[in-house]
Amino acid sequence: MNNMPVILSLLTALLVSSCSTPIQKNHQSNNISPSFKLPINYSLFPNKDNAELNNEDVFLLTSEQQQEFHLLFDQKIADGYEPHKALSEVLKERLENFTYYGETYNASTAMRLNKGNCMSLAVLTTAYANLLGLDLSYRHISTLPIFTQKDNVILSSSHVQTLIHDPSFVAKDNLFYFSAPAIVIDYFPSEGNRTGRKFSLDTFLAMYYKNIAADALTDKNLNRSFLYAIKAYHYDTENIETINLLAVIHRRSGDLKTAESIYKAGLNKGEPSIALLSNYIMLLKYQQRMEEVEIWQDELNQLDDPNPYQWLGEAYTSNKTGNIKQAELYFNKALKKAPYLHQAYMGLYKIYIKQNKLKKAQTMLVKALEWTYELDERKLYKYKLYNINHNIAAQ
Repeated sequence: MNNMPVILSLLTALLVSSCSTPIQKNHQSNNISPSFKLPINYSLFPNKDNAELNNEDVFLLTSEQQQEFHLLFDQKIADGYEPHKALSEVLKERLENFTYYGETYNASTAMRLNKGNCMSLAVLTTAYANLLGLDLSYRHISTLPIFTQKDNVILSSSHVQTLIHDPSFVAKDNLFYFSAPAIVIDYFPSEGNRTGRKFSLDTFLAMYYKNIAADALTDKNLNRSFLYAIKAYHYDTENIETINLLAVIHRRSGDLKTAESIYKAGLNKGEPSIALLSNYIMLLKYQQRMEEVEIWQDELNQLDDPNPYQWLGEAYTSNKTGNIKQAELYFNKALKKAPYLHQAYMGLYKIYIKQNKLKKAQTMLVKALEWTYELDERKLYKYKLYNINHNIAAQ
């Protein structure tokens, strides 16, 4: 799971991810884009040494770590497990003591510290699979992201499942398979999760480097953030989230002209991006270009992103910046896509409470209760509903 900034009092929205598709075994991809298409200003950080980054092997484990893993794996094989199931069992035992700390680590560090976010776990799983010569793939999961704020940066984390494929599977002639048999490794399973698309190895690595770049940005280390963002863009020039991040880094570095050019390049790709458009609007507001703000704000409002969590994140951002009208609009957009999102109902409830619209707030609480199954949350919502019913009756 993971994370993305504006200047002054503005909030910048960034999405940090955690994974992707069929992985090539035993080596990193060298299929790196030979040139950049974005108007990147390399003079911002001319003296940055990237030798260490260029030589980094994300999936490398030390000889001691490899030996430790093989001992555990061989024991599972001796117990009668098939290779992909044996790997799954080793992972399950490791995850019992794994700390889900929000950092992105390479395989060696994740194993040594026994902690990391979803990306770290996916990297470690890949390293194990590579040692065994097993195929694996990744698929994105649509679930409720984790939103955190650090200074003036809002970070949104996404989730991934890792699939370890059965090495004994042989496809039969004249039969169609949606996918090969595999064991799903899911670090945060939930009945509400919806499986999404798969990604290539290059996209996987781009997400890894983008995560580190976003973390560096929150730590105000622009040099490191720029270096890793460029690396991410190297692996996937189409990733709209990386383009958004590069624009933010330029803006943070004071190059507003190049930042705007990058935002526009992202917008011209034809792929709707709520975060990128929202950040571009913030740039225009900072420059007091209010006529353009109105045009692009209307464009943002008209977007029909099918992912309800995108709108939920935009609602949270608008709420934090004090734009209550926009927050209300985006909470309703989220609910139009997913009427089961009790978090959106609660967002509207809080807005209506502040506006002293008790009847509307009451309705939102009732709706939230309909879609809430966690005992503690139901108790809290019922308590709030009791109080609001009492206040309405007293009017």
